[in-house]
Amino acid sequence: MSRKADHKKIVIIGGSFGGINAAYALRRRLGDRAEITVISKDPEFTFLPSLPWVLLGWRDPTQLQISLHQPLMRRGIHFIHGEVKELDPGKGEARTASARYPFDILLIASGADLDYAAVPGLGPAGGHTQSTFTIREAVCARDALARVLAGEHGRIVIGAAAGASCIGPAYEIAMMIDTVLRQAHKRHRFTIRFVTPEPFIGHWGVGGIGMSPRMIQDEFAERHIDPIVNAKLIEARADRLILADGTEHEFDFSLMIPSFLGAAFVRGVDGLANPKGFVSVTPQLTSVNFSNVYAVGVAIAIAPPGQTPVPVAVPKTGHMTELMAHAAAHNIAAELNGGAKMDGLSLPTTCIADAGDTAFYLSADPFLPPRNKVIHKKGKWARYLKLAFEKYYLARIRHDWPSLHFGW
Repeated sequence: MSRKADHKKIVIIGGSFGGINAAYALRRRLGDRAEITVISKDPEFTFLPSLPWVLLGWRDPTQLQISLHQPLMRRGIHFIHGEVKELDPGKGEARTASARYPFDILLIASGADLDYAAVPGLGPAGGHTQSTFTIREAVCARDALARVLAGEHGRIVIGAAAGASCIGPAYEIAMMIDTVLRQAHKRHRFTIRFVTPEPFIGHWGVGGIGMSPRMIQDEFAERHIDPIVNAKLIEARADRLILADGTEHEFDFSLMIPSFLGAAFVRGVDGLANPKGFVSVTPQLTSVNFSNVYAVGVAIAIAPPGQTPVPVAVPKTGHMTELMAHAAAHNIAAELNGGAKMDGLSLPTTCIADAGDTAFYLSADPFLPPRNKVIHKKGKWARYLKLAFEKYYLARIRHDWPSLHFGW
């Protein structure tokens, strides 16, 4: 068989933590024995964990982005700026509006769609609440928040809709707003409420991490952040949120995390995803029905460890996504070269939640209970660690530096 015939076409959909780390790892593992193509609807990599800092005006959003074309092309990885519209796993083809991309192996790292339509009035585009999952959203929220904080009093409501995942940024933003107001000596003239579908503060969709829920609950009590748990948001109006129990929560500024849906091109393939559009995978991160399809990160389906009165989805952190990307790359290489595959789901995770004047360092191994190890600590040092990690990670994406798996 010729060298050209030996080449496998690997297509990766997504240009964030999962897609880029998988592309780099596959190039290192496979050398020139594979043709690797990354298709991303965004031309830049964005360090999403720092978007809450954009909202507070603490970071220029341009400092958090790196153009993907040159870093990938330098490593012989094809980069396509485009959005996948259709997927045919049987034929081995991904399609954008203008081209078709054949593949022998596909890796889906496309993240998720934000389901603002699930709640009338939710979201910054045509709705009444803010969010912070894109640069545009963070800038819009920054400007809206600045107008409220410039006043002498205000009502602030932060939280999440039913079924939301990745609620962590909402916790950060609530505490950071409290910090800003205390530093301005006008915290006593503002109310901050935290409206969440979680059954208790610090649940995070995984039943909490060790004793950290008590730590976060005590922090909220000291900061006079009023929690509303088991909250099911049914409507957002111009000045208030309406919950299923009939209560209303008035606001001058509100940021609410929406629930997620799998990407539209995933939802369009029978047998690929669950009803919400997230790819059903084996422990080796292959689709349960399509052996030539892998998936990582937010794109995959992970069942909650337990039922809650109001649905709360399991978060997939950036750290988890990166570890999955490396596991998927290992397994793809093992598939092509021979060798044992690894479990890509029983993974640890580490995250740092900033509070403006301090931060919380949380680590769980594995992420879902029962766990072998849990770490939860609080201190300004954790905030400095998160600041340093942002700089390191952006440089790493630009230059493909070795990984430091302490998370963010």
